[in-house]
Amino acid sequence: MNLPFHIAKRYLFAKKSQNIINVVSMISVIGIAVSSMAMVIVLSGFNGIEKIVADMYNSFDADLKVSLNEGKTFQTKKIDMDKIKQLNGVNFASLVIEETIILQNEDKFETCKLKGVELPYFDSTHLDTLMVEGLPDLEYEGIDYCIPGAVLQSRLGFTSDPRFQNELTINGMLRDKKISMTNQPFNQQKIQVGGVFMTGIYANDAKYIFVSIGFAEKLLEFNKEATGVDIFTDNLSERELSNLKLKVSEIIGQDFKVETREEQHALIFSATKSEKIAVFIILCFVLVIAAFSMIASLTMLILEKRKDVFTLYSVGFTKREVRRLFFYEGLLINLLGGFVGLALGVLICYLQIWYGFVPIQDSIIESQPMEVEGMDILYILITIVSVGLLSSYFPVKYLVKRLEI
Repeated sequence: MNLPFHIAKRYLFAKKSQNIINVVSMISVIGIAVSSMAMVIVLSGFNGIEKIVADMYNSFDADLKVSLNEGKTFQTKKIDMDKIKQLNGVNFASLVIEETIILQNEDKFETCKLKGVELPYFDSTHLDTLMVEGLPDLEYEGIDYCIPGAVLQSRLGFTSDPRFQNELTINGMLRDKKISMTNQPFNQQKIQVGGVFMTGIYANDAKYIFVSIGFAEKLLEFNKEATGVDIFTDNLSERELSNLKLKVSEIIGQDFKVETREEQHALIFSATKSEKIAVFIILCFVLVIAAFSMIASLTMLILEKRKDVFTLYSVGFTKREVRRLFFYEGLLINLLGGFVGLALGVLICYLQIWYGFVPIQDSIIESQPMEVEGMDILYILITIVSVGLLSSYFPVKYLVKRLEI
């Protein structure tokens, strides 16, 4: 039986002779609870934003992207596409031609990225869910169609409705021709608009136009060449995706690199994670400050219980057990506040998830996104216990020795 621990529990909930000790103890519990609750809410908010950003890119970018380490284009025979497509977990793989072009609608011009892909690219990926107009067909009955982003549509003023003007001119620069007054460096091809996509990410909607890889080869005069490979998977876990990446790397050789979606957008994802870590550290300092009120509570409690301590000595308690008693007291105050804060934080997060009390104005999402992660709760709990151990052990050891208890 751990007698010091049971006495500490009694001290925690028992009424003190001086009411100020109860007040200070309650302030300590509230301070630690508020700090813990803030940690859960803020970190879950960052998780929600990170998930929204990831979902936006998940629906547009390939799970794995193959490109050259040096240079831009390569002969398609250098990559064994059949081997890649036969790998477990690969849902769809496509050679890609990506090049900067000038998109024209009558007297309006926009510079953007042409992305030539194999069929059926849209139907085999998540991109068909992004269609806001038209159909996801890049080729139908021998006719080529393009699918540009929604921002390009608003800037150039076209539609996919065949009853109206839905033909665009694509100007692709040829690699073997130089710009001069007498030489035309562009190859012009007209193409009908089959549909319009919208990801909600401005850079994508204002930057990309999809066409079939055959049309891209004809426009840019590519001879069995490509600029990369897009690989889409069957909702693999991070570990499975990492293993697939290694297998793809073995197939393509050292001249190529394979990047996951996070690696393709390393700046965006690393910035979000860095902000989350920075905020977590700041909230840890707030928790430490809140623990100082607990030290004051322990000091007052030790002074009040001096007579009780001498009684404990007379029944066989040692100095070490007395220190353990007040150490447990401080730890219990910390844990009580921590668990209350964690429970309230998780509850508030789920209320926001279910009912969306905090809206976001002028955004593609209606309310502040929240995502409660078990690892965050574990890290917060470890932080609470660590702060509780340190803020209880050293003050108690010093006070017991200083006051000669």
